[in-house]
Amino acid sequence: MDKFIKSLLLGMAAGILNVIPLVFLGMGWHGCIATLLHWFGVSLLLTYASLPLTGAVSGIFIALLTGIPLVILIAETTVTATIPLLISSLVLGCVLGYMTERLITNQP
Repeated sequence: MDKFIKSLLLGMAAGILNVIPLVFLGMGWHGCIATLLHWFGVSLLLTYASLPLTGAVSGIFIALLTGIPLVILIAETTVTATIPLLISSLVLGCVLGYMTERLITNQP
């Protein structure tokens, strides 16, 4: 399977895992779509970026770097969603970075 497709599938999985709690918090569809697209972007960045860090640390770094503006934007409408978004960025970024390194980057 192509690296690009694998990356998008991992991003979709991470995005869905992040959107589920947002739906229960009452987040509107704009925020949910933005969060899903955020994880697509993070997965592509992790796949094609060459950082001198391990996969998990790269995932945390890129997820927080790209997630903080999203959190600031969402905090304007729903302040209660900011902490879960930051925590999910840490956890999902770590898992996505690890999985990207293991399933995509280190494959021949």
